[in-house]
Amino acid sequence: MLTLILTILLLYAAHILAPEIVRTPAMILGGLMMVLVAFTSVELTLYFLILSTLLSPELTFGASSNAQLASGAVGTTESRGVTLRLDDMLLTLVCVTWVFRVAILKDIGMVRRTPINQPIAWYWLTALFATLIGVFAGRVGAYGFFFVIKYLEFFVLFYMIINHLHDQDTIKRYLLVMLITCIVASLVGIAQIPSGGRVSAPFEGELGEPNTFGGYLVLMFSVVLGMFLHRTKGKHWYFLLLAMGIIIVPFIFTESRSSYLSFAVAIMFFLWISEKKRLLMMACLAGVVIIPSILPQNVIDRIMFTFNQAEQGGQLAVGGMKIDTSTTERLRAWESVLTQYFPKYPLLGVGVTGGPFLDAQYPRVLLETGMIGLLLFVWFLRRIWVLLRQCYREIKDPMLKGASLGALCGFAGLLAHGIGANTFIIVRIMEPLMILLGLLMAALLTERSQQEAVRG
Repeated sequence: MLTLILTILLLYAAHILAPEIVRTPAMILGGLMMVLVAFTSVELTLYFLILSTLLSPELTFGASSNAQLASGAVGTTESRGVTLRLDDMLLTLVCVTWVFRVAILKDIGMVRRTPINQPIAWYWLTALFATLIGVFAGRVGAYGFFFVIKYLEFFVLFYMIINHLHDQDTIKRYLLVMLITCIVASLVGIAQIPSGGRVSAPFEGELGEPNTFGGYLVLMFSVVLGMFLHRTKGKHWYFLLLAMGIIIVPFIFTESRSSYLSFAVAIMFFLWISEKKRLLMMACLAGVVIIPSILPQNVIDRIMFTFNQAEQGGQLAVGGMKIDTSTTERLRAWESVLTQYFPKYPLLGVGVTGGPFLDAQYPRVLLETGMIGLLLFVWFLRRIWVLLRQCYREIKDPMLKGASLGALCGFAGLLAHGIGANTFIIVRIMEPLMILLGLLMAALLTERSQQEAVRG
């Protein structure tokens, strides 16, 4: 594993230092190597994919200029363009390669049954059908299909994992790689702090997406905290404690209010669900006393900006207090969907990317896939919750049980994050989430099969 990580870091360094003329042939060669790896080793392929979720460069096609976005000249989802990332290319190569692997080796087998198989299939098909209707109606361009394919990638990751992992030691290694990936991304975020700007994930271009990075860090912090609560003192316990310290620093400097809300919700669910309530309560009380005195002033200003922004036209008032323009835009997004678009397209919406850009998950789902899509999406989210609850209740291994607790509470946080962000269609949040779901579901199915073997 260490050799794999060092090799990938060296390849990144070579990509950055190499002249432009060399990069394209190098990427082609890397793609051919990936095909070979995918055909010969499923385990190595998944290692590459996990590392690439946060540590892969990206290219954006079709995005409008900053001036256009600022002036409001461009108002659709397409204004953000289509982002092509290394893990997109890796996943495509892997899928194509596996078609040949199935044909030649016939070793894949049937898709294992899980609580989210049906919601995944129905929701994705609804999004595809709504987008096709939008194309024929002239509301959706070619970009829409790129986004629909991206949604499919998330689910492919889940099925890749649950159909190829059958022992807990391998699952633990993947969790370790996820943690290492998060620590590396967090260290890169810490290195951004002296610049004075908001911290974002590696390779996110000029503007970055601090809100995205914040949601990812909430999920991973929750997983680490869950494992920490289920470990006894020792080298692993101290490693997890150090990891939480590394993750929390860049999280604070994302200055993402949606992520702060998400973090608070995740901690509340830890207090509700975890068996270590006393320890968590003591930590929370200590945090309430200490954190306000050590928080940087820019973070405090960012939080208070919600209610003390200088008065501007169009601001909404909540409880007699005017809220900032950013929050106002999110609230008006709900209003515009419910009053303008939903009455016209109530069942299947306008199609993916067929309407204005909305930085809020739930009204966006209603806008793009209508009431049918929203109901299926809620069904999908509920089944994820059921799956994670099953994992936490039934898995016996302490590390995996802790990861299940963390994923469950982190998922609750992401539900809150979706109020102010497109949480469940953002690659850098959804890919890690689906990988976690796959690992934990594979662990649960493995334990169930072992118990059945003992009974038999």
